[in-house]
Amino acid sequence: MPTINRDSPLPVYFQIALDVRRRLRAGEWTTGQRIAPELALAREYDVSRVTIRQALAELVKDDLLERHRGSGTYVRHHQRPLVYDLNFTVGAVAARLRESGFENRAEVMEVGVINEPAPELRHRLGIGDDAAAVFMVRRVIINDEPAAVYRSWFSAALVPGLERSTRLDESLSVVLAEDYGLIPVRSENELEVVRSTREEVALLGTSGDVPLLVVTATNFLRDDRPLEYSQIVWLGDRVRFHVTAYDAEATARHDVRTPAAAASKRARERRARSPQ
Repeated sequence: MPTINRDSPLPVYFQIALDVRRRLRAGEWTTGQRIAPELALAREYDVSRVTIRQALAELVKDDLLERHRGSGTYVRHHQRPLVYDLNFTVGAVAARLRESGFENRAEVMEVGVINEPAPELRHRLGIGDDAAAVFMVRRVIINDEPAAVYRSWFSAALVPGLERSTRLDESLSVVLAEDYGLIPVRSENELEVVRSTREEVALLGTSGDVPLLVVTATNFLRDDRPLEYSQIVWLGDRVRFHVTAYDAEATARHDVRTPAAAASKRARERRARSPQ
């Protein structure tokens, strides 16, 4: 029976995750095979089922395992982590995921116009009291599995007719660039952990005990006008986040280019090479 060191500075769930990782490397469970049920693992490691779920969630985030609702936990066929880079705008993140081999698409669940936006939304979009906003709700599907709910808002004056576009199932950043000439160059991001709502449970096909990670972002144009205010609700056991920190003074002295600037440049170069 595997043993847990209760005196170790490593949390128990993390020790279990390391041991399950070892067992996967040893071939105890093969690709596509269901691993032992949570209750069996809880008895084996002499811990609670909650602790086992925490341990397995670590391996799901690392893309070693995948959960099938009502069926169990299985060894993934394609084992690579899904990483959301907070240095980039939403469009740049989606492009990098595709470059990394992830198949991602968005399903439009709702779209429309808000004629009287709330004060907080007007502030985020930098619009006046009489201005309208376009909103949309999309479900993000990655490798044929629901991964996030993407809610976004725009100034209606900036994107006239966007709510009637027939291209909203495509890359939103491409639609904004090609149909409106709007390309974000900077993103201000906030990250928080929240409880799931009934709507999110239904859209993501998950259970209410799975934590959700929310990236709240405002994307800005080159002239510092807000282009998009968004909230992307990610399944907490499906994604990990990455951010690069810079010393502000060193950056200013040496003119260090940030990843977001580099990504924006690459996006412009790709569009320039694309056939019209």
